[in-house]
Amino acid sequence: MNAQTAKPALTINRFVESLRKHAGNGKTPNFGILNIPAELRLGLEDYQAITRDAFHHLPENTQVHRLENGMVAFVKGGKWAEDDTNFVEHVKETLREVIERQGLGTIPKNLWNRFKWPADEEKLGELFGVSLSASSIGDVSERFDMSEMLRGAVTTDAVFDSCRRQAIVSFDETRRRVQGHEIYCSLDYLRQHHLASFLLEGPGELEILSRVLDEKVMEVTKSIAQDVLPDRLHLNMQVQTVLSEAFSDFVAHDGGKLIENMAIEFSMENAIANWWEFEDACEFLHSVGIQVGLDRITLPALEFLSPRKMNVDFIKVIWDHNIIGSRRTEVAERLREFANLFSEQSLILTRCDSRTALRMGRSLGVDVFQGSYIDAMLGTYLHRECKTKRRSSDKRCAVCQWAPREARKNGCEFHFRAGKLLSEI
Repeated sequence: MNAQTAKPALTINRFVESLRKHAGNGKTPNFGILNIPAELRLGLEDYQAITRDAFHHLPENTQVHRLENGMVAFVKGGKWAEDDTNFVEHVKETLREVIERQGLGTIPKNLWNRFKWPADEEKLGELFGVSLSASSIGDVSERFDMSEMLRGAVTTDAVFDSCRRQAIVSFDETRRRVQGHEIYCSLDYLRQHHLASFLLEGPGELEILSRVLDEKVMEVTKSIAQDVLPDRLHLNMQVQTVLSEAFSDFVAHDGGKLIENMAIEFSMENAIANWWEFEDACEFLHSVGIQVGLDRITLPALEFLSPRKMNVDFIKVIWDHNIIGSRRTEVAERLREFANLFSEQSLILTRCDSRTALRMGRSLGVDVFQGSYIDAMLGTYLHRECKTKRRSSDKRCAVCQWAPREARKNGCEFHFRAGKLLSEI
């Protein structure tokens, strides 16, 4: 058994090419595919457990390939006569443990799929959701017209599936209050589970993808507006998107009701790279009543920024462990200075994925936080108040709030909105 779980995931292109190579050498590859749902987000240890099960229950010399889309392929060069029932049962047990651990997900009915190449090429393409014809697969090094391909490939459904709704919560001595939510598309999730067959090369193509995603996020926001409003929504956009006709249409949607309490965030990199356009975009947003924020500011970058020259309503600073490393004192003091200057909850500490981030931020004068630790913390409050019959745990309620697709799947319309007081001493 050749285990490859520790190696980078194999692209669909390369996997299909390997099958064609075997067939070209006169072999008839037999293989099975585990259709593992993307929502399960298996870790390395989970894949290793599946590989060990394959070693014990599948034929000798079976090659294991973890694919980009989360599936796992098991390939044998010759005949495959052995029974694989025990293997599938062991895999299901592993997946049940993952579901129990994460609090969401289901095992699909078509978990295990057997194929023979090239006879089942079309069936394999249906499982992957792509065309596997030689003309469409081509050379993996071939460059595509990414603009046209991405606009056609990135569907609104795919962006909704990858959509995240992350809470922004303020803390003071006696209260915890929801200030709003950022709606964004998880690029990592989208690329892994919906764009696995695309090869993105260079900053130019990533910028095209960002512009396409901006447009799709606006479409998703319009589609879920009736479920999430009233609330204070934060959207992260490219400067160029805000100056586009698509954004003007978005602003005018439903008579402007969508933007009545909205904030647009620009990344620091995008603002600096397009400074004059950034200032024009800020002026336009303020003219229509939308607040403006500067996002993705690192702690070290605070040393080089002048807060008094920043024509924005709020800033977002990324938490990282530099603040507890060798530069703790200088970085901490700079963050404290910005927290004092951006008073009235206009500095948000993001990527707060641990209690340490919250505790350190509070000690330095930061009042508003965003991150996975905050989302998990909300689970207790949500579970306490949610009336949905299918609710079962703090974790499930937190995930339902965080991932709109889970809320829709569970038929849950309950979630917190801006102004929600979580606790008061």
